[in-house]
Amino acid sequence: MQEKKIGATHKVLRFIVSFFPLFIIAMVAAGIAIAYFIDRPDFAIRGLLVAVPAIFSAIFLSKMFRKDVCHDELLLKRPSLSQRTMILAFITFYLLSIIFLFLSTTRTGYYFGTVTLAYILVLNQIFSRSSKPYIILLELFLLSLNLIYSVTLKYPLYFGGTDIMSHLFISEVTYLSGHVAPADLSTFYASFPLFHIFNSELAYLLGMDLQTAYFFGSGLVYSVLLIFIYYFFMKATKNSTFSLLSCLVYSVSGTVIYYGMYMITRTLAYAGLIVILYLLYKKDENNRGFAYQGLAILLTIFLVIVHQVSAAQIAVILFLLLVCEHILSNENYINTTYFSLFCTMFMGYWFYFANVFVEELLLSRSDVHFYEEFQIKETVQMGYEWIYILNHLDVSIFLFFALIGIGYLLWDRIKSNKRNYVDYFSVFALFALLTLVLYIPTPIQTLWQTMTLFRFDRFMLLISPFMAFAMAAGIYILYSHLSDSGKRPSWMIAISVLMAIFVLTSIYYNGPESKPILTYPVREYFTSDEIQGFNYFMDHVDPGSELHSDYHAHRFFIQQNFSKSEELGLPFFRSYTISKVDEIPNYKGYVLIRQKQFMDGGIYTGSGSSNFLYGPEDGKDAVLLNSLSKDAKIYSNYGVDLYL
Repeated sequence: MQEKKIGATHKVLRFIVSFFPLFIIAMVAAGIAIAYFIDRPDFAIRGLLVAVPAIFSAIFLSKMFRKDVCHDELLLKRPSLSQRTMILAFITFYLLSIIFLFLSTTRTGYYFGTVTLAYILVLNQIFSRSSKPYIILLELFLLSLNLIYSVTLKYPLYFGGTDIMSHLFISEVTYLSGHVAPADLSTFYASFPLFHIFNSELAYLLGMDLQTAYFFGSGLVYSVLLIFIYYFFMKATKNSTFSLLSCLVYSVSGTVIYYGMYMITRTLAYAGLIVILYLLYKKDENNRGFAYQGLAILLTIFLVIVHQVSAAQIAVILFLLLVCEHILSNENYINTTYFSLFCTMFMGYWFYFANVFVEELLLSRSDVHFYEEFQIKETVQMGYEWIYILNHLDVSIFLFFALIGIGYLLWDRIKSNKRNYVDYFSVFALFALLTLVLYIPTPIQTLWQTMTLFRFDRFMLLISPFMAFAMAAGIYILYSHLSDSGKRPSWMIAISVLMAIFVLTSIYYNGPESKPILTYPVREYFTSDEIQGFNYFMDHVDPGSELHSDYHAHRFFIQQNFSKSEELGLPFFRSYTISKVDEIPNYKGYVLIRQKQFMDGGIYTGSGSSNFLYGPEDGKDAVLLNSLSKDAKIYSNYGVDLYL
């Protein structure tokens, strides 16, 4: 019976893979037709981001299906490049990028250019005959640290999605008290304290202030994951070049770059997942992995307690890997015993130790009004589609290579028609195909219910190594196909140019510098003047005072009163966002205006980060000034005005 099911599954896969290029074109046409049918032509324009690379990848796949492309790295045609010259060139570009960081208050185009060239050098090193994995991994590790620290240690306080500030405060409570945060401070994190314990321990061990230790230590942890990812893919595929390419693509993927700077609880849970995968795929000389699976179980405890909901999403990832492995390989890395234990551990902890969190989680998502009709996210607006395409050029290049990699690896696997197949490439290819809709722009990413209510956006980081593998497969296979055709030199240049565009757009558009230029007018970091103004307020006002400010400043002043505030000597406030500018004269307490940010692009007000935007255009600066009494100003610097 089991063999019949496997045979039926293989027939379905054979049908899909055989017509894979036609399916790609059909899906593109259907998507554009639906966009016009629902009277949203902007969706069709946004769809070009997917449609154009999909069509080109279908063309290449149709040609490659007619011939065998070997992905054995021993048969790969490699150029002769001097390792010493490549390393010296890398060091030169790396040092130049650091110099450019010190010469300006922000990251400039010169910085992004030198980092991009350094990555292209690494790409060419991977394909060269003299490539050495440990040197390439070291270079990728250093570049990853460069990208992270160039934001988190350069700007006075990078806050990204604003959760960093609340985590810093809870970590401070843990640091000062020596205990986990009490429930009256944070219901969600009282039962999931490991992230804040980790931050406070870093501060003690490194002898740094909490913020510096937080960013310094998290950058190291995140960058070290590259080594685990390399050996994870190496154990599964036995192909060093493939694994190095995957690490290169992974390190410059937009989602990975963003979360390298925005290291919060779910990011540390993701780090736990990577190490668990490494342990599950690692076996000893006798092809046994009992000891490593035991370590994976211990690490599962860490993963369950470090973040509330990541374990549930990781369970989905492990289940899909288990299914793909069962269909296409006789290897047994993700076994049902571990998967069952994983699910039992996180569900048991949820319902027996974190039941208050589960109750709040279920109540917050059980309102029937959330499901009455599909809601488009506020950020998906007509008129911004061309800016959206510009902002996601890296996605197009990713999809072009990823579809080639997925399509060819599955075709190569299915045509063999063998159950006892030792090649594990196709398992990752099938997994990437099944999860691709969670990673690229699709209708799923336009809906409020999926992306905000059920947080499908968090899957992007969890599946990022497998997406990197798919893109690396496309680069590798296309390179092999073209080099076998005698076109290696010119096409290596073309691949390098495409990768340069991918790298440059990824590192720039996923950093804080691009946001004010595109659709997001507010900086994702506070300046030194703003921090100085915030500190003045905390040092000179009475505890419990009211403060009204913009949304991002409000997220900074989250020091609420809780059971240990006085014992630990922590200031506390009643912080509110400004709902309407003309209501400011009626407010009690203090009003804080980030004046420079207001004049540069505007400030968000209201109860959320995207509700209202006030800026200097259309006379709105006069409206704000008229609502503020000059006599009430008690503090002012280049960035902040404070009124009583």
